[in-house]
Amino acid sequence: MSARALRRDAAENRSRILDAARSTFDQEGLDAGMEVIAQRAGVGVGTIYRRFPTKEDLIASVVHEVLSDIRDAQRSALDANDAGDGFLALLFDVGEIYRLHLGCLPRLWGDADDELREEIDHLGREVLERAQRAGAVRSDVVYEDLVTLFWSLRGVIERSGTVSPDAWRRALELQSQAWMFCNAPLRTAPPSSSEVALIRGQSQN
Repeated sequence: MSARALRRDAAENRSRILDAARSTFDQEGLDAGMEVIAQRAGVGVGTIYRRFPTKEDLIASVVHEVLSDIRDAQRSALDANDAGDGFLALLFDVGEIYRLHLGCLPRLWGDADDELREEIDHLGREVLERAQRAGAVRSDVVYEDLVTLFWSLRGVIERSGTVSPDAWRRALELQSQAWMFCNAPLRTAPPSSSEVALIRGQSQN
């Protein structure tokens, strides 16, 4: 077999492993065994460990892929012709990503690498500010409010996802209307950037 064929085979194995791990963690949580993942991927456990030396490495790679989906949703929101529609679409896209990857939620933000997290934060601010400039989102909310919204959305999905899969949609509809249509002043200050960083750090414990 040529070197190119070997590289292609290795890439295909890695892709199958990640796909299998992603679906397994989604369905069974992060405690799922490597043997289950190997069986679903159609490879031996040893093949997994050659690609991912530890289970933590495999989890981190899956989490990175899920966060990349969020980043792609942000890019789509920025490409939307209507800034308000793009902002709303992002909220529901993130909710759907959370729903699909319920098993990964406990590690979703704590495991994020700094570069990807910074990109997500940057794009998230852009989506919000673009919608505010268009007059589609109230002007007194800040990006940290959006982070808090996503944290609360995670809680709803974790609590209700297996019983009432669409409960999060109604909750998000109610919250998003307050963001976009309510003129009443906000009485409580949002968490600061440093407080958000501390809360994110706690999620790893």
